[in-house]
Amino acid sequence: MASSTRITSILSSKWVGQTDSQLDSAVLEMATDIHKRAVILAPVESGNLRNSGKVERVKNAQYRISFGGGQIKYAKRRHYENKKNPQTIGYLAKAGESVGRSKLDKYVKGTQV
Repeated sequence: MASSTRITSILSSKWVGQTDSQLDSAVLEMATDIHKRAVILAPVESGNLRNSGKVERVKNAQYRISFGGGQIKYAKRRHYENKKNPQTIGYLAKAGESVGRSKLDKYVKGTQV
């Protein structure tokens, strides 16, 4: 089973009046940044886990970031448990928190948060 997190339109209330496509673009950019950060934070032995990450569109302004899938059965376990490299536990959640703490107005150009 893959480990994953879902990015939803949590930003929509902050950018009232933005078009759906602008909001979708902003959330996609944020999801991409979370994926990039998670790749850096993920444990690496063979590189398979890091290379398995993907960003998928669920629906308008909702994206899912996942690692693992059918090929990497240990992905979910590595998200919650890693005795060899405990600093990598929660790599996907940590990536989301890191990006969430950044300046959110960078995702919607010309808008103040």
